[in-house]
Amino acid sequence: MGQLLEDNSTAPSPALEPLGQWGWLTRWPDETAAAAWADIARNERWPCSLEIVAAYRSVAAIPTGETTHGQWSELHAALKVSIDRFADFGAGREKHDHERQVIEVPVVYDGPDLLYVADALGLEPRQVVALHSSAVYQVFAVGFLPGFPYAGYLPEALAGLPRRASPRARVPAGSVAIAGRQTGIYPCESPGGWHILGHTPLTICDLERGFFRFRPTDRIRFVPIFEGTSSPVE
Repeated sequence: MGQLLEDNSTAPSPALEPLGQWGWLTRWPDETAAAAWADIARNERWPCSLEIVAAYRSVAAIPTGETTHGQWSELHAALKVSIDRFADFGAGREKHDHERQVIEVPVVYDGPDLLYVADALGLEPRQVVALHSSAVYQVFAVGFLPGFPYAGYLPEALAGLPRRASPRARVPAGSVAIAGRQTGIYPCESPGGWHILGHTPLTICDLERGFFRFRPTDRIRFVPIFEGTSSPVE
C-alpha cells in the first residue's frame, strides 16, 4: 500500500527540479508548507495551463496542454518567483492553516482492531477513540486505491503501530484505519493491512460520477457517531 512516511527533521529545503519532459517539482521543509504553497499556486496565473499536485513535502507543477520551450522557460521563472515570494513559512503557514476548512468525517468506532490497538498501546478503547477524533489531519496524498487519503499525523499516543502481520483479504468500504503515524479511509472493498478502528457512512469515491471526497492538502477531523445516526457522540 505504499511506504509509510515517517516524520523527518532532515526534510529538504525548498527546491525546484525538472519532472518528466515539461513539469517541475518543488520540495518543501514540511507538509504544511507544501500544502500552503500548493493552494496559493492553484490560484496564480501561469504562462500555460497547469495542474498543481501536492504530496507530502513536494508539489508537482505539470502543464496540461501543449507547451513550447519558451513557455517552459517562462514557467520555470514564474515558479521561482512564486517560491521566493513564499519565503516566510512561519506566520503565513499558520494563517493558511487557520483559514482552511476542516472536513468532518463521521465515524462509528466499532472496528475489529479497536481492542487490539488499545491493548498494544496501553490504552482503553475509549481513549483510542478520543485521541483519534481529537486531531485535525492533513491529507498528504491520495492513492493506493482511488480516493484513499493518506492523512496525518496521529497523536503521539496512537503512533508507531506497524501494519498488521497478516493483511486482511477484504476490508469493507468506508473502513477508517491507522498504521505508523498515519490514518486513512478505504474508499471501496479491498485487501489491506492497516488497523481498522471503525467505519464511516460517507461515500469516499465514486468513479462513475468522478467524485473524490478528498484531495491532497485537505484537512479532516473524525467525529464519533452512533451506528445508524449522524448525531455526534456526546
